[in-house]
Amino acid sequence: MPMHVRPGVFLRRDPAGDAVPVIFDIPRSGAEYPRSFRPTAPFADVQRSISMYVEEAYAGVVDAGATWLYACFPNVFIDPNRNELDIDPDALEGEWPEPLKPGEKTKMGIGLIPMVCAGTTRLYPGRLPVADVRARLDDYYWPYHRELGRILQGFRERHGIALHMSCHSMPAIAAAGQADAGQRRSDFDLGDRHGTTCSAEVRDLVASVLKGFGYNVTHNKHFIGAECVRKHGDPANGIHSLQIEMNRGLYMDEAARTRSDGLARVRGHLAELARQLAAYARTKSPA
Repeated sequence: MPMHVRPGVFLRRDPAGDAVPVIFDIPRSGAEYPRSFRPTAPFADVQRSISMYVEEAYAGVVDAGATWLYACFPNVFIDPNRNELDIDPDALEGEWPEPLKPGEKTKMGIGLIPMVCAGTTRLYPGRLPVADVRARLDDYYWPYHRELGRILQGFRERHGIALHMSCHSMPAIAAAGQADAGQRRSDFDLGDRHGTTCSAEVRDLVASVLKGFGYNVTHNKHFIGAECVRKHGDPANGIHSLQIEMNRGLYMDEAARTRSDGLARVRGHLAELARQLAAYARTKSPA
């Protein structure tokens, strides 16, 4: 299959056969640590922030004609699923050139530039220079989002439609501090920011396919969808962005951080999801 890479930033796999206007983006599973990233937290804690193996779970989508886009850098360095202004000014050494908009996640230390990992472990001994944070945006965050946006706009122009699945994973049981703390989560939770980033038809198709495999599927229950779908979703103009949160208990041992036997099964199911989305896209595309 054709493969394109911007070293350290993103890896893109294009379908070998007939391409369809469907992309699966994996923004929070990267494990290529930039040289400029020097946290003082233990590596085991740093690693716990990464949504491990999601890129492997979706590896089969290219066989259905879909595009696969993977952020190589770790989200604990800079998180593509946060807004570019979601920064805590108290975490910065220096003044930011425009007003910042820190949200609830930033107050928890897990905004655009995470300041904690593994729940409470501080990543850095002090504040981060503004120039450091700006470089993370310019060299990693924006190139990833520009590539995703370029692909979606190209799909829209050529086919009249673009289907964007933003692929994430969630702990099987919500941690303390989360709105659903202590609860056993569903197998898949589909986030469309309350219908603003994806049509109900596309969302319901995804839910139907996953339910057909016996999964418990919820909608905007645990997560409504964050920046990747907010920034790119435009259903009124044919771009449908849906955040798919997958329960880690389906494919890995969370305590050991290792793959489980369920990974191969999930990969097959997600490849079938891609085939169903490809078939749907073909019915909507004049190209």
